[in-house]
Amino acid sequence: MKKIIIAILFLLIFFGCAAKPVNNTEAPSPAVEPANIKYGQPEVVALLTNYESFIKDVVKIGDDVGFLIGDGWIYFQDGRMLNKENYQNQNRYHSIFYDYPLGKITKLPEYQDITVRSPDFLNHLFGTTEIRLREQCDWVPFLNHNAYMNNFCEEALIKVEEELLKVAESDQEVQAFIDNLKTIYSFQQRNVRGTENVSYHSYGLALDLVPSSYDRKHANWIWSTAFVDEWYLIPLKKRWSPPQIVIDAFEKNGFVWGGKWVHFDTIHFEYAPEIILLAQSKVK
Repeated sequence: MKKIIIAILFLLIFFGCAAKPVNNTEAPSPAVEPANIKYGQPEVVALLTNYESFIKDVVKIGDDVGFLIGDGWIYFQDGRMLNKENYQNQNRYHSIFYDYPLGKITKLPEYQDITVRSPDFLNHLFGTTEIRLREQCDWVPFLNHNAYMNNFCEEALIKVEEELLKVAESDQEVQAFIDNLKTIYSFQQRNVRGTENVSYHSYGLALDLVPSSYDRKHANWIWSTAFVDEWYLIPLKKRWSPPQIVIDAFEKNGFVWGGKWVHFDTIHFEYAPEIILLAQSKVK
């Protein structure tokens, strides 16, 4: 039923948007009738489902899809989500979408090099200056601490806390995790360490849950390189992790956990509901 509703939403948006000026912003050329688009393209559906309030218009341009966000166009380009300038250098970037395994992981992810992902989409959604970004953020109480988060994910984070506090009433492991939480790092404009990719922390869409102790386990791939050459082969049992119930609560509400990445960051959660929606669609 949910898939049918999403498909109807997708069709309505596309049939209602021909090539036309919106807010004095001319649709990119050559734009054609949206009836020729791949309506079932899951990544596009995930974007429309989760970012509908930001997207003012959608058009098909040749073999591509254009999204009007603010006063600028973002081009889908096989998931790369590029602005006009980076569209010319599209081969430099990889898709912002990736396979994400839901639930408990039992094996290490297959190694792959760090890929470059364009920040154009998030830049169009939330801006790039600290002043503009802070205008969209508020302090959110979370597990006896505070996180400075984007309003876009505030409700989702509140739901995570509600679920965890309820579970903690009868689950000693979760209560211990809450008690041992030392601090939370949230909004900070920077790149992902060891890469040129802009961190979700830059938009107030990520938080690091720092424990009082890592129990002599590995928590971040960069930290581990100082001790282990083949850090990507560190067994899961030697990596620090929040309780699985905590991870599940975050995923249920649109957050991905950095502990499932090849370049692991086990204290890190970031709000990427489109990634979670894609993962859910693959297990149904």
